Amino acid sequence: MTIAIGALVLALLERLERLRFRASPLWRAHAASDVIYLLTGYVAGGSLALAYIVATSHWLGRIGLPRLAAPRWASVPLALVALDLGNYAAHWLLHRVDALWEFHKAHHSSPTLDWLATFRSHLVEQTLRRLVAPALLIVAGLPPDAVVVAASLFTAWAMLNHSNLALDLGFLERVLVTPALHRVHHVPRTTERNLGTVFVFWDALRGTLVRTGPAPDCVFGVPGEAEAYPQGWLAQLLEPVRRVSRLEPRRTRVNGAEGSQLLVPETAWLARRSMAIAARRHVSCSGGG
Repeated sequence: MTIAIGALVLALLERLERLRFRASPLWRAHAASDVIYLLTGYVAGGSLALAYIVATSHWLGRIGLPRLAAPRWASVPLALVALDLGNYAAHWLLHRVDALWEFHKAHHSSPTLDWLATFRSHLVEQTLRRLVAPALLIVAGLPPDAVVVAASLFTAWAMLNHSNLALDLGFLERVLVTPALHRVHHVPRTTERNLGTVFVFWDALRGTLVRTGPAPDCVFGVPGEAEAYPQGWLAQLLEPVRRVSRLEPRRTRVNGAEGSQLLVPETAWLARRSMAIAARRHVSCSGGG
């Protein structure tokens, strides 16, 4: 229900020229692939994930694990913070581990950001998120109804952040991630910035928060593959598997403590991190391909 209502509202708002970030057709290229992602990953998979959270929480309660004693009014905010932190941890892993990054590329591959692009996510990524993200919720033992409300709010906010809307949320932007802030994350040169979904706290603590959004002419996409990465659903399902099977540990030489040459692991994450250093305070749209 959350997805249906959110899709209707955002799709209508994205048609209003004065609210749009940039021009985009209602049924854009490769929208069909994202619809498949929506149906297979979030409608079916999301329902199973919610059942997993509720069942596991109930089981932990039965074996006597200490539960968080929170006032009823605080349960939903606490559940939302816990869910957002868990998703941030999963998102960080997707960027930090090269093999997982290959699967996460599917999400970054969308050249257009709108509410539907929220759901472009490989099945491996969706599985990881649904195992890692609810961990704090499960351990805390928050009421199931609070978990359902928090999950609905999280999904709605994620859809808003991916929307093609230019919004000014005023003082709320000091606390919440906005579409402008999340667009920074989809610019190839700054994929290591603004990993958060709902709250800006986690990026602020890590020093990865950029508060200035990109210009409308910015290119979105996979770093180094903005135009080359496959766009079809089946191709994106298989491409990461092919690439991961060919991954080899890479090593580079650095100076040791006494000037000796040491071999240390080199990851694609380090390369992306280096690109993002230059964009600590602003987003550059040049050289993103």
